[in-house]
Amino acid sequence: MTVLIIVLCLLTAASAVATIYFRTKGQSFNGMLCKFLSSFGFMSIAIAGFCSNHLSDPYYFFLAVFGLMFGQGGDILLGLKEIAPKFRSRLMAMGTASFLCCHVFFIAAFIKVAGFSVFPFLTAAVIFAVATVLIKILKFNVDTKMFVLLAAYYSILFAKCVMSFIALYRTGINAFVFTSVGSVFFIISDTVLAFLYFFPVKSKNKLVAVELGTYYPAQIFLALSVRFMPAI
Repeated sequence: MTVLIIVLCLLTAASAVATIYFRTKGQSFNGMLCKFLSSFGFMSIAIAGFCSNHLSDPYYFFLAVFGLMFGQGGDILLGLKEIAPKFRSRLMAMGTASFLCCHVFFIAAFIKVAGFSVFPFLTAAVIFAVATVLIKILKFNVDTKMFVLLAAYYSILFAKCVMSFIALYRTGINAFVFTSVGSVFFIISDTVLAFLYFFPVKSKNKLVAVELGTYYPAQIFLALSVRFMPAI
């Protein structure tokens, strides 16, 4: 089963490389298809990890898989805007909301294992305030609804990262090393993505490579955490 997980990681990584290649070459449709395949890869890694770890926590597994499913939904919705530009704003809002749900499920998974902490939610409140100020200062091209959604999204994203580090500190479980690294990569990826979507960027290819080059490891690390999560 460990071999299967390695193979799935390699296939997902290959699909990720293909996505980066097509996106930087301006071939949005091909890049979208490869990204969809990668999303299936994330869930496959988590499922294989659960099957190979007989001591794995089933509750963590189900919460993580639901998180990855919402992540896949976000990938699909954000990918569709490339071929349906008429619905771009609506698809971006729906995709962002889907990813927000993804992070909420992972926060719930971390709390289930490590217990509740108020610090992630205090962090979320601070980040929400900071994000609203920065969005205004940087003059992101967003309407009122997307403005609030984007600020809320970043607050949850940072709360997830803080909760992961707290869980690692409290439990010392190796799985939380994976989730912590993955959460940091997610923050980097989505920060770059925000500039790509809402800020006038002249040269996008390098930013696209950075965004996707951090997004895929983030999801792979989060999926791999199932393999190393013992039942508590």
